[in-house]
Parts: sequence; structure tokens; C-alpha cells
Amino acid sequence: MIWHILGAGAIGSLFAIRLQQAGSTVQLLLRQPQTEDYYQLHLHKGKDTQAYRLPWQPVTQATAINHLLIATKAPDTLTALDSLASRVQPNADIVLLQNGMGQHEAVCRAFPQARIWAAVTTAGVWRPDANTLIQVSEGHTEIGSLQNAPTNMPKGWNTMTPPPAETADIYLSLWRKLAINCAINPLTARYRCRNGELVSDPQRRAVLLQLCHEIEQVTQALGLSLFDTSLADRVVHIAEQTAQNRSSMLTDLLNQRPTEIDYITGHLCQQAQQLNIHLPLNEQLLTEIKQLSVQTHRAKLGEN
Repeated sequence: MIWHILGAGAIGSLFAIRLQQAGSTVQLLLRQPQTEDYYQLHLHKGKDTQAYRLPWQPVTQATAINHLLIATKAPDTLTALDSLASRVQPNADIVLLQNGMGQHEAVCRAFPQARIWAAVTTAGVWRPDANTLIQVSEGHTEIGSLQNAPTNMPKGWNTMTPPPAETADIYLSLWRKLAINCAINPLTARYRCRNGELVSDPQRRAVLLQLCHEIEQVTQALGLSLFDTSLADRVVHIAEQTAQNRSSMLTDLLNQRPTEIDYITGHLCQQAQQLNIHLPLNEQLLTEIKQLSVQTHRAKLGEN
């Protein structure tokens, strides 16, 4: 059994390693050819370092794809899949492991016969260079069916370490992750700060709490009870626990890459509009981050 990995960034590479350790064969799908027939990654976990060889193949290769993990940035999903559409078999197993919401429905429409799952993870991992992964935490992963999928996990996932947890309501899990991302990511991008600085600075903390209040207006209107405590309590706890982390949105801006704002805050604002709920702070942040993204992209083009 071969799992093809579309999106060999930090999370995609980590789960490629986990699938390989669980006994699956993995193939990274790459656009740029490599000098070797495998990708060598050094995974650092505390003081422990292990090297892994991950085979790769070009996205243009003609072999069939029966098991596909999608870990691209949300805005890149459909474009990346277009190059693979002829290779993905009608009844393929597809797992989407991504930030944001909105792309899941598009993938289900594109592959109506496929067995499709969504997964969310709190694993902390970052990639300082092409051949290095630094894992901060194992995290917790949840996976659940989106379309045509049986109640059990896709092949190879139940033997992973740490094992993912099956959930009958992956929609709730996606909204939990989205709500936290909506609260933390845009503000760290606005202030160019680490997560912990959102709660250590009184003014930023006040804005964070206001943002959480707006987000909960939407989730409550949708009938979703996200956590046992308030969203604000959960977000403050996570920001404190990950105080030294840079959010993915801030990292994208600092590296002059497009952000996922349209699939995070943008998705929230779309839902709010359908519910006739006004989210002034979220709407302001959506505009701000999109403008910052355009500015950094222009700056990058200017450098080139």
C-alpha cells in the first residue's frame, strides 16, 4: 500500500514519517526534481535526532494514486489537485490534513466517488530548512469521515504512533481548530509577535478577548458547543502553552508567502454574513492581513 503525500511541508513530512514508521510505503509528490531518488529528513525531538529517507516522485508521473494525504496550504489545494486529477482513482482514499475550512467541500465535489476524511492535529513541528524537521510536541490528531468513508480509519492510520483518534463529528473538530486559528493567527500577524505576547501585553489581550467573543457569536448561532470552557479561556491557555511559537500566518508573512486568511477568518466571516451577524474586528483583520499579504508579495517580486 502506497500513501502519496501532496504538500511536503512540516506537517506533511511529519505524517509521511509516521505512515512510513507504521509500515506504509510513502511517496512525496514534488514539483521540483531532486538530485536523489529520496528526500532525507532529520527529525529532531528534544535531544533525539533520527534520519528518514522518504521516496519522492514528480507530480507529472503517470502511476495511479489510491491513497492520498493532502497537506498543502488551503489556497493551493485545488490547483495542486488539478495536476493529479487523472492519477487519482475514483474510489481513492483521500485525507485532508490542513488549516482552514472551505476547501473540504470543494475536494468532495471534485472527487464524488472517493472515500474522503478530514483530520486535524495539534502536533507542533517546524522546518528550518529543506532537510530538517524540529518537533516541539507529539500533539493530538483527530480524523473523521467527510464523504463515502467507512467509520474506521483509512488503511495505515490506525497503526500510527501516536495513534489518531476517530471522531464521529469531524465538523466540530474542524470548527474547534478554526476558532483557535481565527483568534491567534491574524493577531500575531498584525502585531508581528509570538503567541505568548498576545496574552502578556494587556492591550493585545483585550483585543484577543474581543475577537473570541465575536467568533463565539458565530459558533453559537451554528449550534456548536466548542469547549467545556469559553473560547477565550481556551485560547489564552493555548497562547500561554505555545508562548514562543510563531503562528503559521505570521511565518507566511515573514517569508513573503501568501497566507491562509481567506480560509480561516474569511470562512468565519462568510458564515457570519449568511447568519446576518456582524463581526467588525474579524472583518477588519481580514482586510488588514490580505493587504499585508499583497504588500509582502509585491516586495518579494521587487526583490526578484
